[in-house]
Amino acid sequence: MKTYKNYLFIITIFCFLLASCALPVTYLGDRLTPTSSIDFFYSAHDVKTNYKVIGHLVCNNVRESQVKQSLIEYGKKIGADAIVLLGTSANGDIQAGIVNADALKYIKE
Repeated sequence: MKTYKNYLFIITIFCFLLASCALPVTYLGDRLTPTSSIDFFYSAHDVKTNYKVIGHLVCNNVRESQVKQSLIEYGKKIGADAIVLLGTSANGDIQAGIVNADALKYIKE
């Protein structure tokens, strides 16, 4: 009976760890000093500050909230001031399987 409880406990912990994992993000671009806060935009037209694109991000499209959080956390690590969502693209047979985004650095004038 004790072995069964240990087994159940391990499976439960594994499921929680699996559910809490961030989505993997692929990045191509510059890496700057990490930032603590970041803006998120769904269109480049919404960005009212001058900026330059420092890199491109790609993430699997699972759930909007997970994708957004993964992009924001990764953006902080690479030193971006903002992330702009570019759209989605198909990944094999899965429609809208990939999310594409740009990492931005604001230009101080």
